Amino acid sequence: MENIMDISTTENLKTVRDSNQEMLDYFNGLYVAKLEQIQSLKTKQFELKIKIDELMKTLEVYSFKNSAGHNVFSPFSTTTTTQEEKAAQIEQELKELNASDAELTANIHSLQADADELKSRITLLHTATRKLDTFLDELADEFTKESTALEDDESTEENLPVINHGFNILRLKKYDQDKLVQTLHTDILDQLDRTRHTLDSLSWLIKSDINRATVTLDELIERTISMKDSLNAILSGLTGGIDTSVPIETLLRDTIFRYKDTHPECVIESDIDCPDASIEIPEIITISLIRILCECLDNVYKHANANRIDINIQILSDQISVHINDNGIGIDKNYSHTSPWNSGLHRIQELIYLLNGQLKIDGDIISGTDIRFSIPIEIM
Repeated sequence: MENIMDISTTENLKTVRDSNQEMLDYFNGLYVAKLEQIQSLKTKQFELKIKIDELMKTLEVYSFKNSAGHNVFSPFSTTTTTQEEKAAQIEQELKELNASDAELTANIHSLQADADELKSRITLLHTATRKLDTFLDELADEFTKESTALEDDESTEENLPVINHGFNILRLKKYDQDKLVQTLHTDILDQLDRTRHTLDSLSWLIKSDINRATVTLDELIERTISMKDSLNAILSGLTGGIDTSVPIETLLRDTIFRYKDTHPECVIESDIDCPDASIEIPEIITISLIRILCECLDNVYKHANANRIDINIQILSDQISVHINDNGIGIDKNYSHTSPWNSGLHRIQELIYLLNGQLKIDGDIISGTDIRFSIPIEIM
């Protein structure tokens, strides 16, 4: 009965979480719409201020004409009445434009207040959703532990719940896609939108103030360079930045050296044995091996609290074998069921599964963490 109630509670929490996500999506849509309205009004206000500046300069010319010390032989010479009428007309236009400017400022402040309120609600909803996700993960972990507790205390890995590799791989793929979309939206789409508005303003500046137009153009160039750098970073993340034309032994040594240089506080000793340098290794295996090695080292630096890592890699004609040991705090023997589903260890596990390889991870506080895996070299 207790398990049934737990399952019911979990389902109810999932319903609440889904409803929460719907509200979050709704408020996100409103927030983006408000930001677009604010940007549109700011663009109008910017154009309005340009017109005000131009009229102010024109008014100064007429004020100069009406000055007591003005030379009667000046080419600006006209009747005082006509000058005063034109000056009065300009002042009236300025009054109307300033009133419009004040109205735009008030509208922008009002919309900004609405946007801030929406952002506050979004933050609260996002926090609630994250906590619900964490709690649901904890419940799932509890169910796993309860299921395991029913087995013999001496149960081995064969007695643990079967890992659904296909589901895990698809979930990790979706997670990476969502992160990529978020990065593209933040680093590229938002910047492109800002660039579009700046280009609109630039068209006015070119006609009215060439100096400000030059400054704005320089800003556009810098923003374009920034977007290019962001795209290069995204492309590097997608491809891994791995040149498979380089021998695999060199790639491995370069990767380890990079980590040594980045983390001098942790000693890395490595031994790479590749008796036959002419071994043909499929490109996908080379890329995957480097990624697995990076995930292993990242995991050590983030979680192991180690100051020494030993790496042994053997590359034979039919198989690649890797042994990584650190002197850190060890690891839970049921890590595949207790660690977060999107952790680096799960990525390692699924990559090796896709390559028909074998993985074994164990350890304790005395011997640290031991990672052993092998990947068959299969040339299709």
